[in-house]
Amino acid sequence: MKTSAFLLAALLAACSPPAAEHVHEHPPESGASFKNGRGLALTDKMKKALGLRSAEVEETHIAPSFSITLLAAPENDGIQPARHSPTTPFAGGWITSAQASLVRPGLEVTLTADGETATSGTIRRIDRERFAIGGDFAVIVESQTPLPIGTRISARFQVEAGEATTSIPRSALLTTAEGTFVYALNDDFYVRTPVKIGAGNEDHVEILDGLYTGDEIVVTPVLPLWLAELQTLRGGHGCAHGH
Repeated sequence: MKTSAFLLAALLAACSPPAAEHVHEHPPESGASFKNGRGLALTDKMKKALGLRSAEVEETHIAPSFSITLLAAPENDGIQPARHSPTTPFAGGWITSAQASLVRPGLEVTLTADGETATSGTIRRIDRERFAIGGDFAVIVESQTPLPIGTRISARFQVEAGEATTSIPRSALLTTAEGTFVYALNDDFYVRTPVKIGAGNEDHVEILDGLYTGDEIVVTPVLPLWLAELQTLRGGHGCAHGH
């Protein structure tokens, strides 16, 4: 209870105007401060209240996966439902160029409808579309069982793992209007560091640029660190301007 109360007070403080414009080199007892060229500093009490966890960047084998929504429809006219047939084994949708580079015809796909696994299927074809809706490629999946025309299906594409690449837990990512970041540790400071990400799944994501193997980063939580940074840099308006 004491920890929860402290955390609540800290978050409320992050939404309040600062008492002065002075920026401390070391974190005050209120919890957080920022030093130009170094990064964000936290008291031990704040770290414990937030439950900060960190880990080293590693090279791992990632089995990329992603999910999209498909529409059940006859194959002959793409994803437009036909009126003369109640069911179809085909469903179509749109994927991005990056997603298209991961998959191929014949790859097995898990199809889910209404929150329950309906069936499995395979990719029948992938076509580049000049006027694609929400993506660069049209993907057609053939289901093992017929699907009612017009049914929206959640399709999960799971790709085999490739070579080991520099990767981090997905929970370490901070996505803002300014880009994608992680908080890297530099001595006693937390430095918001821009990164370029690649393939990923629900748990891990590949890092293409911004980090090296062996770097230590915050795994969780990252949002409170960003709010604390905004509070120190923008005069206490982090909670109102961080969207």
